[in-house]
Amino acid sequence: MKPHHLHHLPTTVVTSTRRHYATKYTAKVTSTSPSGRSLSAEVTALPSSPYPTDTRGYPIPRRHVVCKATQILLNNNHNNNQSHPSASSSSASPSPFLDLSDYLHSLSLPLTPTEASEILKSLNHPSLALSFFRLCPSISPNFQHDSLTYTRLFLILSNSPSVPDRAHLVRSILSEMDRSNTRGTISTVNILIGFFGNSEDLDLCISLIGKWKLSMSPYTYKCLLQAYLRSYDSDKAFGVYNEMRRRGHTLDIFAYNMLLDALAKDQKVEQAYKVFEDMKRKHVNRMSSLTQL
Repeated sequence: MKPHHLHHLPTTVVTSTRRHYATKYTAKVTSTSPSGRSLSAEVTALPSSPYPTDTRGYPIPRRHVVCKATQILLNNNHNNNQSHPSASSSSASPSPFLDLSDYLHSLSLPLTPTEASEILKSLNHPSLALSFFRLCPSISPNFQHDSLTYTRLFLILSNSPSVPDRAHLVRSILSEMDRSNTRGTISTVNILIGFFGNSEDLDLCISLIGKWKLSMSPYTYKCLLQAYLRSYDSDKAFGVYNEMRRRGHTLDIFAYNMLLDALAKDQKVEQAYKVFEDMKRKHVNRMSSLTQL
């Protein structure tokens, strides 16, 4: 039996990147030697960010802004629900956002996407988080969503099965990203693969990797394999497994067990033993897998 290969998967190679210092400098040549082999230069650091930064010079969230904004939204939302017990938070009074707008306009520095992401993380209701996400550009001066805020919202929606028509909502937000030329990260793709799971939208998730010029991580392969297994497509799952092996990645014991179980149930004995032998070569504890075979 010939092995299955996923030729539609991106062929980019995963490389490790290092986060460099954010501080930038300019240099001005002040003198040169007669031979021209040496020179002197005056180095000046470019103006630093007015926002607080970490040790490498990257901006970090202002905790007092995140806490105050979250408090405004949660307190007002709680009061609205107390006043109208039968009303949902999606029909809450706009006053929380008016109050939030007043506060954000009073700041000397505008709200950053990183701070907006932290606020989204702190909100305890998906509809409130979605409303805040939608209104951010209008209630905060010069605000523009980036991959961080989009990814945070996708994570919130993926963990909120009670949200009506979530799949359509996520697709519409992806369309917004496309219109605004915002590229996601590999974390965005991982969340979307887990969200769509056993639907045809998996092809969309895979296409985003190439569209956003990303590299598949070992975790992305694992998410994709598990998504195919949840959709009872052991052929595609086995194809992902082969692609992982070709790139030098290894499954963990849980993913091995899921794949073995699916192959055994589909009576694909040859493929199942290939996976099992691969487990033995990699010295993975296989005791819990023996029952699958």
